[in-house]
Amino acid sequence: MSITSINNIYMAVLSTLTKENKIALATMLLNSATGPEGAKEPLTLNTRFSGDWGEGESADRVAEDLRNDRKFTREVETW
Repeated sequence: MSITSINNIYMAVLSTLTKENKIALATMLLNSATGPEGAKEPLTLNTRFSGDWGEGESADRVAEDLRNDRKFTREVETW
């Protein structure tokens, strides 16, 4: 299916909405792209995932922790 046909289907669905519903949908789309109301800083990958990957830790420390947590179950035969 081409982008043009997908856009035509999307526009056909949107044409059935009331003006109020279109405005509500546009507001939701805008908020999903810019972040929730009252956000202190723009949402980026860093702000969306802060705290999940060792907040306050150096990249080397996080990498070391990940390496130490690896568990290998496969055994490689030597020649």
